[in-house]
Amino acid sequence: MLSINPNLKQIVQRQLEERGARSPEKPPRPVTTVKSKALHDLQFRATVEGHSFISDERESSGGSDAGPAPLRYFLAGVMMCHQVWCVKSAVLVDVRLDRLEGEISGYVASGDGAHSRGGFERVTFTVTVDSPNSAAEVQKVVDQASQRCTAFVTLERGARIELTLIHNGKKIHERIYGG
Repeated sequence: MLSINPNLKQIVQRQLEERGARSPEKPPRPVTTVKSKALHDLQFRATVEGHSFISDERESSGGSDAGPAPLRYFLAGVMMCHQVWCVKSAVLVDVRLDRLEGEISGYVASGDGAHSRGGFERVTFTVTVDSPNSAAEVQKVVDQASQRCTAFVTLERGARIELTLIHNGKKIHERIYGG
């Protein structure tokens, strides 16, 4: 069973209140800043808030496969941010999550080679939840996460996201965002 801190509800409520209270007159501030340094070939070390990680391309793409390629981190970041907001949204409405898993895949737009702008034309994302709560309650949690997650909303602006929701082993909802 998924373990969730009992104090998380108050923390999330405070976070959402602070978001809503930001003054439009004040200059915007970044949520975070990530720095990156080239190490060699296609390998880079990123640092953020005391953490560091390596990105590299696979050997067939010119790298040495010392870590996930940047797009893998990108998709993982979108998925994990959405999962954070699934948990936060669930605690706000007292929905119990026994299991929360995801799978995300990105499909790069095809084009005419060197002149293609690339980018994901679509992303498939499956959210799997086990919960004693109703399918409607779980769907509401996932809908709220899809609205609150900065990474998901940003990706939605540029690509089609095909979200599938599985509750207790049964597909209960499919929705297309963006695109």
